[in-house]
Amino acid sequence: MAVDAQPQPSPEWDESQCTAALAHLERLQAQLDDLRLTIPRVIRPFTAPPAPSMYRAFSDNLTASQNDIKAFRTQWHSQDTQSVLDHARKSLARNKDLSKSAEVGKYGWVEKERKERERGKKMLKEKESGTGVGEGERLGEGDVGRILDEWKTRKGYEKIGLKREDGDKDLTITFVAGSWKHRFHILIQQEETGSHKLHVECLGTGATQLAITRCMMARPKLNDLRYLLDMIAAYKTVKGTTCAKCGNMLDSHALGTVARRSRDVVDTEGKTEVVWEAFHESCLG
Repeated sequence: MAVDAQPQPSPEWDESQCTAALAHLERLQAQLDDLRLTIPRVIRPFTAPPAPSMYRAFSDNLTASQNDIKAFRTQWHSQDTQSVLDHARKSLARNKDLSKSAEVGKYGWVEKERKERERGKKMLKEKESGTGVGEGERLGEGDVGRILDEWKTRKGYEKIGLKREDGDKDLTITFVAGSWKHRFHILIQQEETGSHKLHVECLGTGATQLAITRCMMARPKLNDLRYLLDMIAAYKTVKGTTCAKCGNMLDSHALGTVARRSRDVVDTEGKTEVVWEAFHESCLG
């Protein structure tokens, strides 16, 4: 008696694999969008007055378009694309509810993949040179609570909401800045070595929230809780109308100043003060 083959569960992908897959699909979409202009490009020479170079231009455009089509076909049949499609088919066989897919942004994944790759290279370089954050900040018993208590009493932070759960290991920070309501989520993960690592996200699926998350993931002092809390607060205390580097309101993607970074300023009395500034994501570096 024949037994119907059951779909095998699709192995779970981690965040980096999902990002790489979405970036690959975004590049395919860009190729496909460009191919939609194939016919206009091919016939463009015929829209100009007749000239000896008209046939040469037509031939060149035709050859270039054929190469573009071949390149897309090669990418479509590549192992990378088929792996993504196979994973999607298996995931769909497990769960046919696609409602959550509407929350996934269509664009920005290529840039996010690039940022994560650069961050990985930077962390590796810092680790090799001994200048990086290492395994993470060591926080003793009660340290997190004391840091949070001190942070909440800072001047200007009165209207910042802080929800503390799971013994201060799960934090949600909320506040309104201008017309935006921001929600940040921090998870404090303790390693077997006793060190702590910080995972942070600006909650939401819009382009601005995703960009803020990327900028926070690329922050200096990755596992410094005080630094991270002050950075989050800077989204409220720093107006950020224009970028501190380029001076413009919007970047090339029509996004505002989604990053916050600090610098030390020495006053006339020789005292050092930490000043937070607003930047575009593309102006970091």
